[in-house]
Amino acid sequence: MTRNDIATVMKRVPKLNSFGIGLYQNGRGLNPEQQAAELKEGQDALLGMTKQCTAICDWLSAKAKIKTINKRHSSYGLKHVAEKGIGYITNGAFICAAVFSGFEFKASGPNAYFNISEKSLKQ
Repeated sequence: MTRNDIATVMKRVPKLNSFGIGLYQNGRGLNPEQQAAELKEGQDALLGMTKQCTAICDWLSAKAKIKTINKRHSSYGLKHVAEKGIGYITNGAFICAAVFSGFEFKASGPNAYFNISEKSLKQ
């Protein structure tokens, strides 16, 4: 994935950043300016994660899409599964790569659930 690919996904998911969707604890304790600055910092970090996102896309290419959202694994759980094969990745990079790879998603706090086949995850 390129920086432009990541930016395109971020337009589709406006609060996407390296942490996930939104801020840790919804930015509790931060004023609006601090929240905006933290979100921008996370988004700038995500834009630089082209290698992580590409590795995740490669990992996801072997996973099948299903018609419904799989609620058994959040993006945070899936990132840990993927890390066994590709090394450390962030939750936000996983979400970005999955959306770019054409998976449908449902956001839930900082995480997302995808229409990813349970059977293909077990292979």
